[in-house]
Amino acid sequence: MNLEQIKQGILAKFIKCRLVFWQDEDIEFQEQFPEISAELNSAGIQAIAIDGESHFEIKQRIELLEPEKQFLLYSNKPVNEPTRDWLYDIRLYAQEFYADSSSMILNELGMRMEFRQLVSRYKKFFANKQRYAKLRNLLPKNADKNALELAMVATLAKVETMSFTAVLNELISKYSNSAEQADEVLEEITKYGLDKSFWQQALVEFGYLTADFWLADNVTGEVAEGNTYPSVKDLITKLLVTDCYHGLQSSGAKVGNSTFAQSLSSHLLPISLDKNTNDKLPKDIQELVGNTAAKRAAVINFVKAWRESRTLSKSYNQIAKNVSFELEIKSKLAEFKQPSELLYVETFVDAEEALLKLLAKDLPAYNSNDIANWVSIRLRSHWCYQDQKYAAIHRALKLAKQFYELKEKYVDGFEALGTKQLNTASALYKAYEEEIHQFDTSYRVFSENSLRASQNGSDILKLTGLVDDIESLYVDWYLHDFAIAWGKLVDKESLLENWKLPFIHNQYEFYNREVQAVLQQPSVKRVFVIISDAFRYECAKEIHDSINNRNRYKSELKSQLGVVPSYTQAGMASLLPHKKFTAHLNKNVEYKLDGISAHGTDNRHKILQAHGGIACTYDEVMKWTNQQYRDLAQDSSAIYIYHNKIDAIGDDGGTENEAFLAARDAIEEVDKLIIRIFDKLKGGRVILTADHGFLFNQSDVTESDRTDLKTKPAGTKLSKKRYLVGENLPKGDSYWVGKMSNTSNVDPDSDAEFIVPRGSNRFHFVGGAKFIHGGIMPQEICVPVMHLRAIHSTVKQKQTKQKVGVVPLNSPVKIVSNIDRIQFLQADPIGDKYKSRELHIWIENPDGNKVSSSEKVLFDSASDKMEERKRNVQVKLEGSGFDRTISYKLIMEDTESKTKTTHSVTIDLAFEDDFF
Repeated sequence: MNLEQIKQGILAKFIKCRLVFWQDEDIEFQEQFPEISAELNSAGIQAIAIDGESHFEIKQRIELLEPEKQFLLYSNKPVNEPTRDWLYDIRLYAQEFYADSSSMILNELGMRMEFRQLVSRYKKFFANKQRYAKLRNLLPKNADKNALELAMVATLAKVETMSFTAVLNELISKYSNSAEQADEVLEEITKYGLDKSFWQQALVEFGYLTADFWLADNVTGEVAEGNTYPSVKDLITKLLVTDCYHGLQSSGAKVGNSTFAQSLSSHLLPISLDKNTNDKLPKDIQELVGNTAAKRAAVINFVKAWRESRTLSKSYNQIAKNVSFELEIKSKLAEFKQPSELLYVETFVDAEEALLKLLAKDLPAYNSNDIANWVSIRLRSHWCYQDQKYAAIHRALKLAKQFYELKEKYVDGFEALGTKQLNTASALYKAYEEEIHQFDTSYRVFSENSLRASQNGSDILKLTGLVDDIESLYVDWYLHDFAIAWGKLVDKESLLENWKLPFIHNQYEFYNREVQAVLQQPSVKRVFVIISDAFRYECAKEIHDSINNRNRYKSELKSQLGVVPSYTQAGMASLLPHKKFTAHLNKNVEYKLDGISAHGTDNRHKILQAHGGIACTYDEVMKWTNQQYRDLAQDSSAIYIYHNKIDAIGDDGGTENEAFLAARDAIEEVDKLIIRIFDKLKGGRVILTADHGFLFNQSDVTESDRTDLKTKPAGTKLSKKRYLVGENLPKGDSYWVGKMSNTSNVDPDSDAEFIVPRGSNRFHFVGGAKFIHGGIMPQEICVPVMHLRAIHSTVKQKQTKQKVGVVPLNSPVKIVSNIDRIQFLQADPIGDKYKSRELHIWIENPDGNKVSSSEKVLFDSASDKMEERKRNVQVKLEGSGFDRTISYKLIMEDTESKTKTTHSVTIDLAFEDDFF
């Protein structure tokens, strides 16, 4: 600093006060003082070197003798204590000027001069202009010692936020690449003498310390050989083990005296020291030890934030797996034998796998409501988000349990359900429509997710025998017994001779009863008809439930009795407008409607055009621009959209094993199409249906799955895996023979007959594959008819499902530890009237600032029992200084609507809970 700068700095101080003290304790400007004094004197300022003068006389002069004059009071000595300083009262209102580098730095940083020695200690840090500039951007005004040192550490770590968490996140990111990268950052911190500041922050935040480090030689700062030095790896390990331990505690595991706790106790934070070691620590460090509950909460919050971070979750996965391997976490978790004991453990993937294995090995033993709740919780946990195979296994387990529950309900067969007799075809058909179809849904979704898990590298469902058990029950019990019960009623009622059921419309009536009925309504100008090939009833039920859980559309689902044989050409033809339906048994079987072939989209388009409609494909509609829609379809009253996913995959021997994956794709594509029609094309009414359903099982076809019809009989014109079409076909005991004039309303003059196997069998002479349709099982001929419409805002409240209500059980809520549970009640079960609700839950202080972690919780219990709809939610307080006399707020925010409800909370941390 040159003399002119010093002069200008002093003059700036005189703007505020006529008295200015200049402390030059480093004696940097003693030689220049006379020159500076002369310069100031010309400006009317009297400069006095006070070290050689009587302070009493100076006080008398400046206050009594010359009370209006400006004085600069220069000193090279430290200021006396107030009781020995004659000028103390003057210092209280006078200005201070410092010209040494440390003082100038403090001036620029807006910090008090009491930190001059601190800045002087770190002169090496401030020597670099770029580093200093970064520090100035990070440091707030009026910072103290801890803030300055933390900002310096943050600067060296090259983070943009002045927080220990940000620094540690950066070190973790480096460490995930290589330990050497993290060490380089720490070496840089140590190089500038900030290592103790860094590790002190780790102690303050998390209770992490190594006594050897703080007991190191105060002269050299070195840790004696054989002693432990703190490290990023050790800190990370302890953070993860502590989080895992807490997860076990939260799950209700008796972890305190467990082998897990005993073997890993040295890794639990906050670190506890024996009294002898603690007493040897520096006093300022001793004062930072303790406050166990708050530090433990900080550990849990940090690990949770790390795990859920979009940018850091990858590093979390890698490091957690490495720590797990080193500490043999998998074997240590083996002592916990109940799935519930691992329910809230997200730290290590080993816990996810252990929980899944316990469930899969003994699934029937667990309560179905527990399974549903456990799966709901785990599906929202870390490893299910990170690796889809875990989510797939959880979904498979839930559906397997549903299958077992259904089996118990029908354990005595399908002739009756309790006191309700299923002794007519109509009664059993309606039972299938209302509930029995859930066997097919459970099996389909279980198989779909089992396959996804296997494709992603996990065969746990196979290895535990669950896949084989569900397969056996589905094929050997359900399909077998249900086919027998249905077949008896078909024979008893001669159903194939009069293919009608009370209150169920036939598929060939679809256009008149469904499409025309909608178009005849005054406000309807157009209806979209989606026909998805092989989209069986239970798939439509899944979309129906999903649609009705939204607030924008309304779905009504019923079924129609499909034509027989239940295959594409006959089913597609029956859905079109017609007066006369004919079958032409030439070299190839062809169906015509009023003389026009019904095969292929182009021919169907011709048929529809005659009735004011058009035919198009799913792919075409999904690519339509608004202009294309106006040009092609706006003048049409019925727009038929053909979609083919399930049949395209299932009917191909090379891909049929993916039939259930295709069903999932079909459900998602149809859902997208429905939304596009309503939102993009502004359609008002949609009807979803299919040409037929299907049967499929994962296991290979065996001899018992085939009929005893060894060769194609004379008169056969079309032969497939599960149906024959021809004329003058022979009768047999292992199959049914019928006339399409009875089952499809084909013109009697056509003489079209068919053969379909009994039960779920196939024919010997055609393939014998797993995916089949064409027969008369309800899975094939219970064809969905789903009517959808957009809901007007004025009736939305009445016609849509409401979200379940959620309230805390106790009011006001009382929190007595830094990590505590709040019990909530889901007011109603999800079902026909109510749908699930997802909430963000946290606690705020009266100023509206968050003082706890934010927890995302899904309330989706379907149980009728109130006790089973209670849910404990764990909240973790952040910070300290909670006042039991203040009313805090519990915030419950709906994740979709963002609406909030609040409840009063009292925080009384008189009872501090410990690990042991």
